[in-house]
Amino acid sequence: MVESNSTDLQELRAAIPGGRVLEITTTTGCVVGCSYCPQDKFASRQKAVSRVKHLCLEDFKRCLARVPTAVDISFAGYSEPWLNPDCTEMVEHAHMSGHGIRIFTTLAGMDRSDLRRLQALPFRVFVVHVFDDGTYMNSRLVRQKYLDVVRQLVDSDIPSIRFLVMGEVHPDIVGIIPAGALCRSRPLSSRGGSVDAEIVETRPPVVGALTCAEQRQYRNVLLPNGDVTLCCMDFERRHVLGNLLRDEYRELFEGPVFREIVDRMNGKDGFLLCRKCEFAEPKTSAC
Repeated sequence: MVESNSTDLQELRAAIPGGRVLEITTTTGCVVGCSYCPQDKFASRQKAVSRVKHLCLEDFKRCLARVPTAVDISFAGYSEPWLNPDCTEMVEHAHMSGHGIRIFTTLAGMDRSDLRRLQALPFRVFVVHVFDDGTYMNSRLVRQKYLDVVRQLVDSDIPSIRFLVMGEVHPDIVGIIPAGALCRSRPLSSRGGSVDAEIVETRPPVVGALTCAEQRQYRNVLLPNGDVTLCCMDFERRHVLGNLLRDEYRELFEGPVFREIVDRMNGKDGFLLCRKCEFAEPKTSAC
């Protein structure tokens, strides 16, 4: 049962553990339609390099076999994970392989059978992005099947569950999720300048050496074709570290792309997505 404790975005972030993470983008394209998500840019860039839309289960297993168990597996990425029908089986396989599991989902595509299977697993964190009233999200997806899953989740015994809403909660969900269990936030991230500036203003670029406040250079994103991008801000595939269908995990951080990223974070000239990211901080001599 969800406890009705008031929370805010800072408390939610504090509840998310650090360490190395591989985020899983299970599909190219997302029907959830968040206005503050540059999904169209990701889909356009991804389709230009690969016809693979869904990460197939066998490819996921091949990629995961190259990843040390010390790396958490996060089902989040650049689209709603459960739009891929194999997502629950991927979660189960990652858990059985010895990885810590993190979930970030809107619940779109998930059914009650998926949730029953998930309830049997431990999670580092389980964050549900709750549908709003249609201001930012495709509220047409809030149907009876979705509401049944929300009710089941609220009554579940998943201790790490958190609910996040940006804007006003969809009216059909009000009353299902205890108000005190909701973490309320606004769409603050420009995704490194990829979001429409009329929705989220891009920050002035950080000049010189910088550091990532959350070390997201080690929280990378696996794409459906096996490519691995720098982090969850890299919707436009600006920094592709390698491909886990052919490269070992450690090689992602030994190759020329990552070495160049490190050099540019240390002040070298050249394009670096991090410069416009809200998590970037100027690097001081004390760092």
